[in-house]
Amino acid sequence: MNHNDYDVLLGISPDIRQFAETLIEHSCFGICGGKARLTDVRSGSVSFIAGCEGDRFKVLLPYAGQTLTWEVIFDKYSPEESPDFIFGSEDTDFSPDIADIKTLVDWDYHNPYALLQVIEELLRMYKAHQERIVEAYDRLQFEYSSLVNQSDITSQHVEVHILRFESKVGPISFLIRLPVDFTRIPPFLSKDNPGEDSAILLISFLSPSSSKITPQLYLSPKVEHALGGAANLRIPAFPSDGCLLDYVPNVSNLLSNKVDQVVANFEKRKEYIAAFLSHFGRSLLEYDADAFTKISFLFEWNDFFFIFLIDLPQFFPQEQPEFKFQSIYHQDAKRKPFIQPFGDYPYSPRWTGNEMAQRAKSFILKNISDFQKASVHSGSLN
Repeated sequence: MNHNDYDVLLGISPDIRQFAETLIEHSCFGICGGKARLTDVRSGSVSFIAGCEGDRFKVLLPYAGQTLTWEVIFDKYSPEESPDFIFGSEDTDFSPDIADIKTLVDWDYHNPYALLQVIEELLRMYKAHQERIVEAYDRLQFEYSSLVNQSDITSQHVEVHILRFESKVGPISFLIRLPVDFTRIPPFLSKDNPGEDSAILLISFLSPSSSKITPQLYLSPKVEHALGGAANLRIPAFPSDGCLLDYVPNVSNLLSNKVDQVVANFEKRKEYIAAFLSHFGRSLLEYDADAFTKISFLFEWNDFFFIFLIDLPQFFPQEQPEFKFQSIYHQDAKRKPFIQPFGDYPYSPRWTGNEMAQRAKSFILKNISDFQKASVHSGSLN
């Protein structure tokens, strides 16, 4: 709980504070698993004194890429009574019958989760309400129904929101959880980014018949890190003659292919390291046993000892590893070990790890004499 949440809770009457506190701490709404936020704490009493007597407040709820603002009204003089709700001004036609809201009918003052459960039920009803509105617009009805009936996307993975003010309809938001399998992402990419793996696509229509459609992709931190960051993930523009049924699976397949590439690159690095260990294991200094991005050896050539280091890039084997010779005797002008890097040498991403190790041996034997001379002439003794 952050400092702002704590301050808000202090303004709420102690008799109903438990409901607000549980709502803040345990809410996980919608396909994004978003948290509720509370604001604008007030009292229905005319003798309200600023402090801790508030019995009504606004709840900000994430839904379909938007923020719903609902007002919750308790009576601090009868805290055991269930609360009333005032919904947003744009949702005047959303007025569920109290008799249909089971969690309100069975309101339990002694259950701190009671308010959270009511809002969860109301959000499910609100989602169904928005889906009914979609049916009034042919184009939106086609977009929604074809997506959930003819693809791997189900209605549980879609939230739709239509903004309506007087005669204006739009924008319309479709928030879609993409069914991409992220469980194969190598563990080393996720250890510093705990939490759920997710890819959420927000598609906004300016109006029910508009050709102006804007897609936005949101990835959980772990997934974004694993796939190389946001700059490495450019989703295509929504085609002017396109539809959700074609576009959404296209983006989903793009992400699946990225996952495949990450897994394949990881396995290739692992194969590469294993091949070098097989060839030069007795000379090993150290290697990266998690991500398989580095390995180093201590070699001897004609009584000259040196360290041979290999750095493997994230997108190996498409990108070439960097070789480095490091002297154990000499320093450079900055009094650091004398190192000579090589990033351009005969290389093919189609070679097996075993062939790469054999060719690296040939490279070392071909270049070690020149490195020895360079370290003697350009470096100083430790």
